[in-house]
Amino acid sequence: SLTKTFFHLNIQRKMTEDEDNFTREVTEFNNEYGLTSNRDLMIKKKVKTEINDLENEAALLKNEMESMEHKNVQLNALQLQKNELKQDLLNLRNELKGVDAERMTKDLEAEKIQVTEKPQTDPECLRLKKELQNYKDDDWESICETLRTEIEILQMVCQFHYVFEVFHHFSLRCSLR
Repeated sequence: SLTKTFFHLNIQRKMTEDEDNFTREVTEFNNEYGLTSNRDLMIKKKVKTEINDLENEAALLKNEMESMEHKNVQLNALQLQKNELKQDLLNLRNELKGVDAERMTKDLEAEKIQVTEKPQTDPECLRLKKELQNYKDDDWESICETLRTEIEILQMVCQFHYVFEVFHHFSLRCSLR
């Protein structure tokens, strides 16, 4: 029976210990989730925390939007500057075309003058012009007669040359025999 009592006390102590552990765990759980305290106060704290977090996030987004607007203004200014530079480049190209056309026109005018003056200044043109004038001044009948005479002379030279060739060929054959 002493053993029974000891056993019984041991069980009772164990039960008390388990009961204390259970009570402590339930109290911790209740405290952690606000079940024993004022629930409304806990909800207000959570809502305030969430509102504060959202306000901070809104402030960050507002700053980011302002930064993006500033960058957008800069981008628009750069785009405007780019368009102005493109227009300046187009104007300069058009000016250059005008200058090139003007220079080409001047060059062509100078060449036209040079070509126009060539018959009066070029030695070959002057020689041909003089020769043409001489032919105009000459009597065409006498020129024709002179040419006929030259043709006859050339024909005789050709015949002589042919006879000479035949003779030469013949003499070579004879000498080889």
